[in-house]
Amino acid sequence: MAYENEHRLRDGAVLVYTRSSGKQQRFQARISIPDTQGYVVRSLKTQSLSEALRRAEDLYDELRFAKKQGLDITATDMRFRNLWQKYYTSHEISLSIYRQRLYKGNANRYFLPFFENHKVSDLSDLNVERYWDWRINFYKKKLEAADPSDPLPPNAAIKPSQKTIEMEAGMLRQVFRWGKRMGFVKREPWIKAPRVQHQKGVIRRPTFTAEEWRKIYEYLRSWVDEPITTKSSKRGGSLHRAGPHALHKFQREMLRNYVLFMANSGLRPNEARQLRWRDLRIDRDDEGNRILVVEVAPTTKTGARTVVCREDAERYTNRIKQISQYTSPDNLVFCDREGNPVDTFNKTFARVLTHLGLLLDSWGDRRTIYSLRHFYCTQTLLNAEADIHFIAKNMGCSISYIEKHYSHVLTLQNAKALSRKRKKKQS
Repeated sequence: MAYENEHRLRDGAVLVYTRSSGKQQRFQARISIPDTQGYVVRSLKTQSLSEALRRAEDLYDELRFAKKQGLDITATDMRFRNLWQKYYTSHEISLSIYRQRLYKGNANRYFLPFFENHKVSDLSDLNVERYWDWRINFYKKKLEAADPSDPLPPNAAIKPSQKTIEMEAGMLRQVFRWGKRMGFVKREPWIKAPRVQHQKGVIRRPTFTAEEWRKIYEYLRSWVDEPITTKSSKRGGSLHRAGPHALHKFQREMLRNYVLFMANSGLRPNEARQLRWRDLRIDRDDEGNRILVVEVAPTTKTGARTVVCREDAERYTNRIKQISQYTSPDNLVFCDREGNPVDTFNKTFARVLTHLGLLLDSWGDRRTIYSLRHFYCTQTLLNAEADIHFIAKNMGCSISYIEKHYSHVLTLQNAKALSRKRKKKQS
């Protein structure tokens, strides 16, 4: 492709030109910097020759200064999307498949839509501050827009938790610090997670009452057993079959037993997602009763631990063995009909809760699969089945966490002692 309107500056180190095939004939610059291999080519974004020559001179000075600072001058026009791609490509091999999903999910949902076309060399602290305001209100604005073609994810939080925002801030810091070490970023912007909320008292987690839980497991039982019937269309058309076919029955049965297992084990969703049959074993308590013991994988959030499930949990895993073809030691417990991991049960569970009118709790918080873990903790505490220290260890959390989020349950646990009247001494 031939050059036209050539003009050389700085002893030939800068070439300003237009391309013969260009429609708008905007000027380009080809710049050679000492001790740098190849050329830096930039569009000057103008059709004016005098303006193009001025911009080319400024660009040459900027590139020479960047070179003296030890920066990669080929990256001075780098956009955030390119920085993110370079960062993720260099780190992907060291991340577990679950961390990969987390990083890509946050980037595709939040980082890239906001920062995508920002030049990393010009990204200011103000840009980051504006991001936090946009991020915290992300799902709130989507909910207000109420677009049926773009529904909220089943596990979306209208207001993100403080921990979520801090985790995302940490990820952004890692990206920019790596970019600065590699010479792609001149300065690391100030990235500090803002305070999302300050809630006094107990921070309650969405869970279920005993009556709500009864509605769920009774509905799931009838939902799985729904027969296939022959019906006519609403307008009197031809007959058609209605009801779940074989694949749907498998999926419903899997969801039913997954929900029951989660409510009786207290596992986190990601811990259950990685569960394999070799991680389950049967033990005996002091009275000789069978108990299901789960060995949580070391690749999960809090690492390896041993979990003792409630007495009904074995029944639900046995049901899964009856419907699944993948029950070898290395096979996943919760899988699809091809043995692949089920990414999430949240979407279908949300539909079940919506049908039952239980998607939101009495405080207006959205319930998810994670609410089954909170239900397990609540019921275990209320029934006084174990000491709080053992419950914390079994759930893979601290005692202070339980006291912070479930102190209202601990109060109910001691309700009799608190409400009992003292006998007056006879005078």
